[in-house]
Amino acid sequence: MKPPQVRTAGLTDVGLKREGNEDSFSTDDALRLYIVADGMGGHLAGEVASRIAVNLINRSFKRWTESQAPVEALFGEPDSSLSRTGNYVLSSIRLANRVIHEMANEYDQYHGMGTTVAVLAVMPDLIISANAGDSPIFMVRNGQIEKISRDHTLVAEQVEMGAMTPEEAEASPMKHMLTRNLGSAEDVEPDVFEIIPDNNDRFVLASDGLTDLVSEEEIRAMVEVQNNPNALCKDFIELALERGGHDNTTVVTVFLEEVEKPASGSFSKIGGLVADIFSTSQKLVRIFRP
Repeated sequence: MKPPQVRTAGLTDVGLKREGNEDSFSTDDALRLYIVADGMGGHLAGEVASRIAVNLINRSFKRWTESQAPVEALFGEPDSSLSRTGNYVLSSIRLANRVIHEMANEYDQYHGMGTTVAVLAVMPDLIISANAGDSPIFMVRNGQIEKISRDHTLVAEQVEMGAMTPEEAEASPMKHMLTRNLGSAEDVEPDVFEIIPDNNDRFVLASDGLTDLVSEEEIRAMVEVQNNPNALCKDFIELALERGGHDNTTVVTVFLEEVEKPASGSFSKIGGLVADIFSTSQKLVRIFRP
């Protein structure tokens, strides 16, 4: 199956309040792998954690993809509900987490460091989205925006349980208190979503320096009117700066074109517990892991 054409861009800015930039990102069009990481942990440590995450995820994903490694040979227990490439993404995040965690424990200057991570892999017949933390991934399809990542924060969990409304969560001083990230524990389980691609899909990966200041509806509208991924990244950064730029802001945009329609029955190969379908003419299948 012919892979989709991709046009991509990435941009990061330190913002107006921070002295250093703890965000890292990668746009590897050869691998079709795109990453945003938002580091934390004090002087230089967050920058180190996010950079390690991006580098290790790229390297391990490339090694396993090029060798077509069996899932049994990957880092950690494979997930039978995911494709082989989905397991490559999953295991690469697990491996990066273990390295960051061990460095944080071994070196005093890195104690407490960690990072969020958001990953998008574009395969010929599948989009793989994975995240740990609260760096979001959005998809814009047919004029609608869908968040295809899950925030791992205390307030997000409260919203899921019905104990807090989205409006209360947005106003909460604890909205960035993470329940999952790379580095804080020996093992991490990112959420992985597998999606059937469609023509003209647009994806936005970002750090919370953007989403704290720009709403989902504004992101959708900006994607709809801007057909240049590099210019779109610049538009996002400029808007965040106009609104105060209180944090590092990083954006990666991925535009899909010339997507071949999946053969009949392709949906059956994607496992999972929940299929969330929207749009009557073009269907998004989103897989939630428990």
